[in-house]
Amino acid sequence: MSQGCSDACEQACASTTARLAECLDDWSASWEDLGASSRQDFRQNCQNDWSLSSPSLESREQQAALAACQELEDELGAVSCDELEAIYLP
Repeated sequence: MSQGCSDACEQACASTTARLAECLDDWSASWEDLGASSRQDFRQNCQNDWSLSSPSLESREQQAALAACQELEDELGAVSCDELEAIYLP
């Protein structure tokens, strides 16, 4: 799915994956440490999780989730690799 056709949470998956890719070398870590076989696998897992969970949300819950994803998308560039490491590799 092209980014122009995806929702805020699918876009957040793509942006988070890209941001993590920038940080992995600094951490001496791999995608396997994040529970995925590759960058593409990590992104696909994220998008699959959203695709599986979003249909079960009530309309207001889905709107709140999309708003949270948009906020993540807006703020992700300001998050340091150290902060991401604390979240993804505790």
